Amino acid sequence: MPYRLTVKTIVKPDPRKISNTLEMDPEEPIQPGFKRVLTSLGRLEDTLKQLEVNSRSSDTEVWHKPREGGKKVYCRVRCNVITVGEIDTVKQEFEAEIYLSLRWKEEHFKGKTREDIDWNECWDPRVYFFNAVNIDKLECKHNIVPNDDDSVDGIPDAQLSIRMKATFKTAMQLHSFPYDHQKLTIKLMSDWPLDVVEFVKDMSIKDSIRIDTFTGHHEWTLHKHVLAHAVEEDRAKTGSHRQYPIYHISTHVQRQSMYYLWNIALVIFLILGLSFTSFSVEASAPADRLSVTVTLLLTAVAFKFVVSSNLPTISYLTLLDKYVLWSLVFQCLMVVQNAVAVVFYKHDMSDIFDYICMGGLGGFVLIGNAAFIIAGIVKNSSAKDKLDKLTRQYLDLCDDINQRWQTRQQRKRDRDIAKENQSQMPASEKPSQPNPSPTPATKRIGRSY
Repeated sequence: MPYRLTVKTIVKPDPRKISNTLEMDPEEPIQPGFKRVLTSLGRLEDTLKQLEVNSRSSDTEVWHKPREGGKKVYCRVRCNVITVGEIDTVKQEFEAEIYLSLRWKEEHFKGKTREDIDWNECWDPRVYFFNAVNIDKLECKHNIVPNDDDSVDGIPDAQLSIRMKATFKTAMQLHSFPYDHQKLTIKLMSDWPLDVVEFVKDMSIKDSIRIDTFTGHHEWTLHKHVLAHAVEEDRAKTGSHRQYPIYHISTHVQRQSMYYLWNIALVIFLILGLSFTSFSVEASAPADRLSVTVTLLLTAVAFKFVVSSNLPTISYLTLLDKYVLWSLVFQCLMVVQNAVAVVFYKHDMSDIFDYICMGGLGGFVLIGNAAFIIAGIVKNSSAKDKLDKLTRQYLDLCDDINQRWQTRQQRKRDRDIAKENQSQMPASEKPSQPNPSPTPATKRIGRSY
């Protein structure tokens, strides 16, 4: 099995110590020859610094040895989302600070403490976050957790604790913008293949998320649930001949749409209403009519750029995009009406044509705005119902895990009380241990003696 290596930097002696060995009186004048020596030492110092940066040694390579015995390891993963920070829709990124705990059974840790272990020589799951764009803080700690379950093997757990603050990349679905909700996912992966290690959810303690530390509450609503599960890798997409364990930790946020409704949708609606003021201008003056309509059309186009600046480069239309484009279509129809009205004016039918167009375009505006409002209510309600359902499932799972934990703790307390009562019992009252019946092999050995 191929090893993975890591190169460490060699710490070389500070070249400034060379110049410090030359002591001289500050009041003594520097001779020309001695000045040339100091200049040469300065150049030598710069050269040594450059060598220190560029040089590496093969003696410091760290080899990740495979696990002895070849037995598959099941890493139990637990996550605590400490903070969800800024969510950038344009870059499709979000900031988060998490605490991650990975546990797996280690037989050779039995009877040892944390100080007895050389963690650099121990097997490691080699976890990394492959959708992390930038890691601001990363702390890793190892520990030995005694066996506290109901198993009789007594094998302790090796624990790897990771606390990190980073920026993660996520693919946002913006079809319903600004009534959308987003799934913020942190993706874990191991450098070991799936036949060596597998990630599973730790059912001994619940995953958690803190919503009181959420900093984007003015734009988003963070739902109180964490979805953590292993994901099967698709070989057709990866192109790899081996499968690797993947684990996703996800939470959901729902966008608060009122900012976009007040600052974009309402302004567009007012522009549409002002477009009807062109009918107050006589049909005999098409230039005056067109000046009003075209000015409002250019204003609507400017708002289209405002909407685009709040979105990434995507190949589909969002709900707000459709509304803005629909308003542009209406503005174009108004321009066509103002231009054609001159023809009907020459036949003394401009007033009838204006009334018919005013009624038709007015109905077009009412139907379009009603459709946008109804679509927004439906999408917002369906998203809320979906996220509330996920929250209820998460809370039910937490109750189940808490119940299991309380049951284990009660069993542990009962065992401790039974041991304490037995230790305080007089020797004469202690129940005698029955002698085990000899096995056939024992009987044969007895007869041979």
